Amino acid sequence: MLQGMLESYKVLDLADQKGMFCGYILAQLGAQVIAVEPPGGSSARAWAPFAGDSNGPDASLWWQAYGRGKRSLALDLDSERGSARLLELAADADVLVESFSRLDAHRFGVDYETLAAVNPGLVCVSVSPFGRTGPKADWPATDLTVWASSGAHILAGDDDRAPVRTSVPQSFLHAGADAACAALIALEARHRSGLGQHVDVSAQQSSAQAALGMVLAAPNNGGFAVRRIAGGLRGAIPIRFSFPCRDGYVTITLMFGHAFEEPNRRLLRWLHKHGACSAEDVAKDWIAEVRAIESGERPMDSYFELCAKIEAFTLAHTQQELFREGLARGVYIAPAFDVAGLLDEPHFKARAFWETLDLGAQGLARAPGALAKFSDTPPKPCAPAPRLNDARLSPGKAAWQAGPAKDSAAAAERSANPPGPSDYWRPREPTADPCAPALSGLKVLDFMWVIAGPLFTRMLADYGATVIKVESDERLDPVRGSAPLKDGQPGMDTSALFASFNAGKLGVTIDPGHPAGREVVLDLVRWADVVTESFSPKAMKAWNLDYPVLREVNPSLIMLSSCLMGRSGPRAMVPGYGNMASALAGFHDLTGWPDRSPAGPFLAYTDTMAPRIMAVSLLAALERRRVTGEGQHIDVSQTEAAIHLLAPAILDYEVNGRIWRRMGNRDLQLCPHGVYPARGEDRWVAIACQSDAAWRSLCEVMGRKDAAQDPSLATAEARRQQADDLDNFVSDWTRRRDGREVESVLIAAGVAAHTVQNTAECEADPQLRHRHHFQAATHPSVGELVVEASRFRLSRTPAQVSRAGPELGEHNMQVLEGILGYDSERIAAVLSSGAMG
Repeated sequence: MLQGMLESYKVLDLADQKGMFCGYILAQLGAQVIAVEPPGGSSARAWAPFAGDSNGPDASLWWQAYGRGKRSLALDLDSERGSARLLELAADADVLVESFSRLDAHRFGVDYETLAAVNPGLVCVSVSPFGRTGPKADWPATDLTVWASSGAHILAGDDDRAPVRTSVPQSFLHAGADAACAALIALEARHRSGLGQHVDVSAQQSSAQAALGMVLAAPNNGGFAVRRIAGGLRGAIPIRFSFPCRDGYVTITLMFGHAFEEPNRRLLRWLHKHGACSAEDVAKDWIAEVRAIESGERPMDSYFELCAKIEAFTLAHTQQELFREGLARGVYIAPAFDVAGLLDEPHFKARAFWETLDLGAQGLARAPGALAKFSDTPPKPCAPAPRLNDARLSPGKAAWQAGPAKDSAAAAERSANPPGPSDYWRPREPTADPCAPALSGLKVLDFMWVIAGPLFTRMLADYGATVIKVESDERLDPVRGSAPLKDGQPGMDTSALFASFNAGKLGVTIDPGHPAGREVVLDLVRWADVVTESFSPKAMKAWNLDYPVLREVNPSLIMLSSCLMGRSGPRAMVPGYGNMASALAGFHDLTGWPDRSPAGPFLAYTDTMAPRIMAVSLLAALERRRVTGEGQHIDVSQTEAAIHLLAPAILDYEVNGRIWRRMGNRDLQLCPHGVYPARGEDRWVAIACQSDAAWRSLCEVMGRKDAAQDPSLATAEARRQQADDLDNFVSDWTRRRDGREVESVLIAAGVAAHTVQNTAECEADPQLRHRHHFQAATHPSVGELVVEASRFRLSRTPAQVSRAGPELGEHNMQVLEGILGYDSERIAAVLSSGAMG
């Protein structure tokens, strides 16, 4: 049995804090990862927070969080010996990850052309703020300015203040996760061609996923703009999610579409039982009421009165009281945990999610554990982050723990005698076409819906997999009616979100609860390599379509299930959406202003990371099946997947006893660091002095040489002690100027800056245009919709996107006849049964 699904792969990780999350993910899945650091250590070792007051090479809790599972090798790439040693290692590696500037990549000899000459099979992954090419490719950037560029930043915060980011930096974690997905997809392509390729990851495009498709409003003439409101969203009316309680805050998914009608009624019955609202409140048609408010027929008073009643009720109870009884009643409610509350939550303990790290002098600490639960290959706990140069490899000494991942005699024997019925995982001879889609031949039966699951299976479709999306006339994907809409017109096929999240998929309507429908599903299971679903843990079992049943039908099947809290544990049946998971995971408590309630991040934030964790988990399971012929069941908790993005804050609490709180746009080490007003309504520019030199340049641009020469402001730490004054100092300069003017002059001076972009500015962004982020996709009835492109570029086997998400049942006949091979008589029987709408 494999000890790790990727154990035969060898990864050189040259990335700093901008890309090291990629190597962390690959190490979690069993790959051998060597962190190649400069002699003084990676700059990630100087990234806050720190253990105590130490500033030693192992004190960074950012390093301890995302260096786990790796070994360290110190090389001076400016020296001939160091460069030669790196090329020697690269010649026998499978993946190399780097986050250098373009100039430094060439200077150090880690540009793709140099590496491919040494090892044509190498997958070289570059993670950068804006991508390797384009007008912004060489811009100075930080997490804050990348987030501002993405379209996600403008959506979070209070409407009377600047937009806010999550206080634990997020943008390069999104990019690192995409880099891991891309690396594994490129390795799939290598199985077919024997060739590696270059992977180009833009943190701007990766971070744009956190806007959850809202950037598509302008490109589709949607006439729809979401405005931020603390803990909710503002369209025609301010929809509130965040409510105070006795010991913090809870989030309640108080929305007013048909999918929320019964959960809302359950909430109001609960309030009525406690005397917190009237029987009339329970009986009222709130969907009609809100529509009348939105149209201007009625004032907003009734909605505000309802929110006030809910708040009075929640204030009388604790988070856990509300969570327990709300769960029992099927109410969409969840606590907005801080880090301490997260670590105390019994659900994650019951799922054995936390791993215990031995941090030496810092003692033992809990940290996020496995990315997902695998039925047949439970991953080993990752070792703590390495000390600098712990590998200490001398020339000629074996660098790796296992042999090369290329085909061996054993692999050739398996190819001649494949151990199972599925065609996909059999080792293949290299194809004549080195540009064949990386995942061509992969067959996916897709029961995913809403956001997280469809984003995952969209990635598979982008790279050549055949994905059949299953819907039902009785259970439509709620996103079908979600704005922004093409030309602002309502309809089942005009949602830009549905078009984008499901681009490239085939669409069928099947009722799995109908006997004839279930037989069609089972035939598709026989055809499929992978089944994916994102229902509650009981749904597939209720249809008698859970994994044990499907495995009997197709022994080599991989099934991936994903829900908010995972399929086991006391909270497994928590109903609802990703806004609840992001509250539970701790993101709400870490986003906003210290003097106000939690303010985000925008909507279903965990739905942005879960698709990446689903993808790497599936691709790792496919690697294992290639070797063993065995399928398995994968359980991805969307909450647990996202908790990995908060690992430094968790270690800060475990090691220092300190709860990292929301702090607006402030940073633990950079200053000035904020979002400042620009001329115009709701116009803002993000500025981050990434060095002391950048601070002096900012002062020069502002005409304040006195401040540049002030010794009390010479260091970032000294400036952080005067952060309020400096924010006022910068704001007084920016508010009189156009945001683009500020951005331009600061970039020219070498200071990281970017306007905080809305949907129209994202559409016009020359960098996103250069990277073809917005792509036209055809639709049989709507004509053409604009969708978002893949988040990363593969040089040899790029994503292919041409078709928007399917109409309801659009491909029923194609699937029955062309894929399942049903004859006309059987097709007629199925269709006349009513099982397929």
